[in-house]
Amino acid sequence: MSLLKHIRLSFLGTRLVLGLLLPPLLLSSCKSDDEPATTPVDVPTETLNVDIILPADVQKAWQPAIDLALNNISTAQKGLSKQIKLNLRYHDEQAADIQQTIHSICYPEEGADTCHLIIGPNSIECARTVLSCADKDRLPVMMPLVAGDELQRIYANSPYAFFLTESNATQCEVLLSFLGTSQTQRAALVYSADTYGQSFRNWFGFMATEFQVNMTSDGIQSYQRGTDLTDWLTAIEREAKADYERTAVVLAVSDVASFQALIGQIKTARSRAGIRDDEDWTTYIVTDHGDVDGVRQAGLPLYGLSPSSAPVSGFDVDYEQRYGTAPVAGSAQVYDALTIAALAASKRQNSPSGPDRLVIDGVPVSYRFAPYGPTLADWIRALVADKSGSTTSWTADGLHQAFTLLTGGKSPALTGASGSLLFDQKMHTSILQTSYLLWRTNGQGRRFPLFVLSTEGDNATASVLSIWDWEKITNEDFDPDIVLDRTLPGVTDHWALLVSTSTKWSDYRHQADVLAMYQLLRRHGYDDDHIVVVCEDNLKDASENKYPGKIYVESPQDNGDDVRANAKIDYHFSDLDIDDIGRIILGDTDGGRLPHVLNTTATSDVLIFWSGHGTDGRGMVWESPRQNTAFTGSRMRDIISQLNDRDGYRRCMLAIETCFSGLIGKAIEGLPDVVAITAANDLEPSKADVHDSNLGVFLSNAFARSFRQAVNSSPDITLRDLYYQLARTTSGSHVTLYNDTNYGSVYQLTARDYFP
Repeated sequence: MSLLKHIRLSFLGTRLVLGLLLPPLLLSSCKSDDEPATTPVDVPTETLNVDIILPADVQKAWQPAIDLALNNISTAQKGLSKQIKLNLRYHDEQAADIQQTIHSICYPEEGADTCHLIIGPNSIECARTVLSCADKDRLPVMMPLVAGDELQRIYANSPYAFFLTESNATQCEVLLSFLGTSQTQRAALVYSADTYGQSFRNWFGFMATEFQVNMTSDGIQSYQRGTDLTDWLTAIEREAKADYERTAVVLAVSDVASFQALIGQIKTARSRAGIRDDEDWTTYIVTDHGDVDGVRQAGLPLYGLSPSSAPVSGFDVDYEQRYGTAPVAGSAQVYDALTIAALAASKRQNSPSGPDRLVIDGVPVSYRFAPYGPTLADWIRALVADKSGSTTSWTADGLHQAFTLLTGGKSPALTGASGSLLFDQKMHTSILQTSYLLWRTNGQGRRFPLFVLSTEGDNATASVLSIWDWEKITNEDFDPDIVLDRTLPGVTDHWALLVSTSTKWSDYRHQADVLAMYQLLRRHGYDDDHIVVVCEDNLKDASENKYPGKIYVESPQDNGDDVRANAKIDYHFSDLDIDDIGRIILGDTDGGRLPHVLNTTATSDVLIFWSGHGTDGRGMVWESPRQNTAFTGSRMRDIISQLNDRDGYRRCMLAIETCFSGLIGKAIEGLPDVVAITAANDLEPSKADVHDSNLGVFLSNAFARSFRQAVNSSPDITLRDLYYQLARTTSGSHVTLYNDTNYGSVYQLTARDYFP
């Protein structure tokens, strides 16, 4: 039973747009211009040195698209008075000396040829190195397929970092939306234990929840070389067949050897489960890194999802006519990168105001550090930002029209092989539309294209939503008629426990959010005797801190306040054992060893805020010199149960900012007068927020930041409205409210119970 047999006709009405693989009505392929044009020697020609950093196999696979781009760029400039030439220099991304090569490219020795543009690299890890080095002179880096969500967020405000494919969050969105409309009841994920795989792990649970595809906590498995998932895969195959529920297993690993190893395990699992060759209750789907011969020839029919050209562009049709084969993932993107660079150089070359004066979105381009004026990166941004002129296409004829307009000082409205070339409105460096080809392989090397998917847009080309600004449109339903048959006493005092379990500079945001919550509580009437703060407090004096003694949750360059100022830290995290948290909440000083505890009574309202890491399926990470474990949901439930048994609270709120924090929320369900609001559900990570390039870290988590803003704006906000505001403004995870049925009406009870 094929997956495609279950695609309902109503699929076109979903949030995705589907583009059939049909040739466009109008194609201008310029096939007669197969040989590069010869440039007359007297025509002024500017040469751009373009360093291409790719693995050797990727460079080989993309070479036809690269050759096509160079040919069309040359052909398109016939007869023009000024011309641009690209001089390509290739580097193997996987070479042993690649770090030294990158440094030499970005910091050339005296007399060496200057690099004007980098195309690539292909891996997230190498991209980090390239972007870090390219920052010095804002050397443009155009990355055809680098789609790591964290990397794109970190460099979202960098004017030289160009991402030509949306993040893997979008690939997850497209994939899970498709599965949700194809009668797939369950989904599972295998992800590689590296930054590529983690970017899928970050979003898979979120998107499964969005599109109502069922998952279980053991439906997500990490993979590294040597991991044997055969038993797990066997169980999936058996359950799918026994329950008559179609299941999809997504393989998001980063190298061919891992794909091949997993495919071997899948074959063994199917045999163990007694699955016949003609049965496919479980469908296996590979992500973009699996669009290679080594996977297509692995002897198992697979589905795949890869970034592609836009179906209306005709790029795939032209490419196949030229080369007799379909383009591989990234071909359209590398083609667009080269043509955009050439056109941007032409825009600079022909600018009426000269190469050193540029206005983008009405603002003159200037910098406070060298180089002070616009670089090629800025001219690229200006080119893709201006859509006011005539629309031009990716073909040689279309490029000729674009070059001609630029020669006359006008701007074309570019469209490329990958689509409309719609970039983010703030920096014009991150593409907002990506088309994804869904394909099938027979396991013997042949790949059959099925159709093209994208997020919202026309003809499967344009996404109007950036994933980082995505406003959550789903809303949790609460019972407005909850009436509890008990009367609570009046409140006499308020207590708070604030916990950060992180100690590393890279986790700056966890300590910062705890300190910001401390400042919020002080503004709302708490004194230090009623706040217990657990925080390592080692970052204010860290060598990486460019603001010694200070901590920020809003960039100091944007007039953010120092949240460390006058804060009283009761315990350094590394000085406590995991059992000490229970003692502090229960008011147990352990014979005086813990002088600062919550001395609560039946008339106390208690707030517990926790910011740190979470571990999948277990709870909140507790990593100290003495203990490396997890603070589980069952532990938290036991503590709150004991507090309830001794009449230690009137009402209690847990606000948990960790990955998989829903594990804690689920655990406290059923306890009286306790509510938990969590940054994520039990299946997904939470997301950082507010990256500061000067400090090189995220300053805050999205959930904690939204929580503070909501309470600051309206301390009387109802818990329902607090939940809704956090759900709308926390991108990338599902804020969830737990145990409202045992707490009271969230339509009436407010945050005033904890922020008087």
